[in-house]
Amino acid sequence: MKKLYKIDKGELWYAEYWIISDLKKVVIHTGKVGTKGTTEELNFSDFSEDEKKLDNFFEQRFRKQEFKEFTNDNLYWLVVQYKMKSLKGNTRDYWLKDKVMEYLNDELGWKGLGHVDGFDMGKTIADSKKFVLNIFCIVVNEEIAINAIKRCLREYRLDYTQIKIASRQNLPITEYELKYSAKKNDQIFSI
Repeated sequence: MKKLYKIDKGELWYAEYWIISDLKKVVIHTGKVGTKGTTEELNFSDFSEDEKKLDNFFEQRFRKQEFKEFTNDNLYWLVVQYKMKSLKGNTRDYWLKDKVMEYLNDELGWKGLGHVDGFDMGKTIADSKKFVLNIFCIVVNEEIAINAIKRCLREYRLDYTQIKIASRQNLPITEYELKYSAKKNDQIFSI
């Protein structure tokens, strides 16, 4: 899989491809960041089933249109946080972790925004008597991604009324800043 981006008239666009091995197909997915975009299917055999040839084809096609790789310091880390009642969590917490990661990865991926990068569960740094589930995402546009995450969690009824979302730029020594809390009277955030 490879993903490239470009800015055109102030808007961010993406182009990516991935291989569906069992079908011997290549999917090229393009669009404006924040939208589902369009897909095009090619036969992997057209590239002699050689990923280097496919990669060269993709690079040539989209670099001509001024697409390039996104630099790491232009990325954002988002964390979606849920409170837990205990250190180890319960069945609901593990179910929620799996579902939220699945749906957010799908949402962020199909909209060219980024992907889920992992999770942790445990005590918060600020208060060792509070427990949380944190789901980490890396994204190319903070504002659009936060709105997509909120919409996705609300649409799939994944405890949307319990979330906090914090963000930080992908730079050394930057702290997370709370960007959204479902509870208006709870504006404190700690990993």
